[in-house]
Amino acid sequence: MIKATTIWNILLLCWLTAACEKADPDLLSGDIAGMVKVYDENNYLLEDMTGVQLSLTDETFTAQTSTDPSGKFLFEDVDYGNYQIDLEMAGYIKTYRDYTLHHLGGYSPTMVEYRLYEVPKFETRIDSIRYNGKYGRSDIYVNLKELSGIPKIAYIFWCFFSNTPDVSNEQFVAKNSGWMWSPELDGLLTEISVDIWDMRFDQLVSDTIYLCVYPQAWGQGYYDSYPESLGKASNVISFVAE
Repeated sequence: MIKATTIWNILLLCWLTAACEKADPDLLSGDIAGMVKVYDENNYLLEDMTGVQLSLTDETFTAQTSTDPSGKFLFEDVDYGNYQIDLEMAGYIKTYRDYTLHHLGGYSPTMVEYRLYEVPKFETRIDSIRYNGKYGRSDIYVNLKELSGIPKIAYIFWCFFSNTPDVSNEQFVAKNSGWMWSPELDGLLTEISVDIWDMRFDQLVSDTIYLCVYPQAWGQGYYDSYPESLGKASNVISFVAE
């Protein structure tokens, strides 16, 4: 007499074999569907997100597509595997995190979401600086010109310090990120608050220090700066840290 468990095991094996024979060819590929959210320099979502160019690549495969007005995109019938997705739109930059995609294939699409942020276009002019050596803090007073609106939260700036007047994001001794909370008017004298944690700044405190600042797109790392994410350089001013 055949035991019930034996019959069950035989039936289960037959079902799995049939399912694999039927499903495997379809499960080796599938769609990749997603959305790219595009934000302006003030960190507001664009109403029209048309035109983001996406490239999907691995060692042997490349495909391109673009977003519709709502930011949606689709790659159809893509083999399973690991892919790199690159996003491009003039004047915008993707977030700094890795964009490797693990695509399993199958009947349900692999769903993904990405973000692009506008590189700031406005002008920054430094008026003066107040440095507090006891607390390692700088308050940088600036005028902003040609703003497109008021930021949703704040503007992020990178501040570059050097002992020579040709300081820039490529030539500096120390650098730090800072924040400017929402200014109210175009051209209003506003303040960038900077807590100086870069220990290289100590090399400068006995000399005249030169400073310039750059606004940075959102979505980037707070503890490092990426040249392609920076807007226009400000003027250069000098000060002495007492």
